[in-house]
Amino acid sequence: MTLNDVEFGAEVRRKYFHFEEGFTFINHGSFGVVPTSIREKRKQLLDVVNDNPDVFYRQAWKPLMSTAIQAAAEFLGADPNNVVLVQNATTGINSVLKAFPWKKDDEILATTHTYRAVENACRKSAEFYKGGHIHQFEIGFPIKNEEEIVRNMASALDEHPNVRMAVLDHITSPSALLLPIKKMIEECRKRRVLVLIDGAHAPGQAEINLEELCPDFYTGNFHKWVYTPRGSAILWVHKDHQGWCTPLVTSHMYNKGFQLEYGQQGTRDDTPYFLIPDAIQFYKDMGGMDKIVKYTKKLLDDACRMMAERLQTELPQIPQSMEAAGMRLVLLPDFDKFERYTKTWEGSENLYNDIMNIHKINCAVYPIQGELFLRLSANIYNEMDDYVKLADLLVQLLKKV
Repeated sequence: MTLNDVEFGAEVRRKYFHFEEGFTFINHGSFGVVPTSIREKRKQLLDVVNDNPDVFYRQAWKPLMSTAIQAAAEFLGADPNNVVLVQNATTGINSVLKAFPWKKDDEILATTHTYRAVENACRKSAEFYKGGHIHQFEIGFPIKNEEEIVRNMASALDEHPNVRMAVLDHITSPSALLLPIKKMIEECRKRRVLVLIDGAHAPGQAEINLEELCPDFYTGNFHKWVYTPRGSAILWVHKDHQGWCTPLVTSHMYNKGFQLEYGQQGTRDDTPYFLIPDAIQFYKDMGGMDKIVKYTKKLLDDACRMMAERLQTELPQIPQSMEAAGMRLVLLPDFDKFERYTKTWEGSENLYNDIMNIHKINCAVYPIQGELFLRLSANIYNEMDDYVKLADLLVQLLKKV
């Protein structure tokens, strides 16, 4: 039996992954999961590093980095010369924002669904120069069609002509929306606004051809949906910007070229990068995007319908073209009589922490538009029983209310 022949769900979980005993894991979107084979290969590589660090860092490092960049670029339809590796998408966002030559009164545009860490990076960057500001255009449920999102963004750009850069999600983190970024990039181009795409969740979930998409900057994690060890992401930078888009850390390779500056930043553990080729091969051996997405979409369709019916709530109204392949939202009912579970960030954190610590289920809860939403993730090791366990728990909580 090959990896491609294995049945997704419990069989895959048992043969190719390892989780803490007793936990149900339906939150792949937050931190990803590393297959046992990749975990073992990393241990072996760390032994190689530790057995002779001088040889590794002075000789073996460069070809390993080159191979990793080549594999990542091929997976994302990118010219390898435009790709560098960074620890995560947040690092990629910060690298661009803090290297950009901002001028007085320059402004940034983001969305109301922007990931909090990225929103913070935008605000911090705006503080670096006098008069800077961040604007956020509204994305609200229900969403009729993709054009509605594009129009909202275009209107915000027209309303704020000082916007120099738009920071846009490929897939929004809290709300799992696949945004029409190609159309959005076109609108930004018309207004000479640079585009930085936060693709934290996109590699492995969405078809990507970076040279064809051609934003100004694109960053995306490999450790979420492509199974690498954590701390593995790409930053794609258009050749027009590579002269000034320097990394957050300046080291020995200062002014020695775009890829060398990002590649050599002192002594650090780069083994998550070097496992990119192996992780991509695992992804392909499991059937690749077509097979994985087909499974996760069907599982999420069924799980979300079941969850909404059991909780007597609803699913957000969005066009099918904006549904992410591996994440979906379900509206949660009122838990207001539990003082801990208010419809706030604090309340959402209390709820998912209690679900995790008391009931041993890993999920995600977010406050959106004054309500609490459950964000369900699905991957090849999940099956319907995982979501039934969570539904059973939430129904019991409602009975207590």
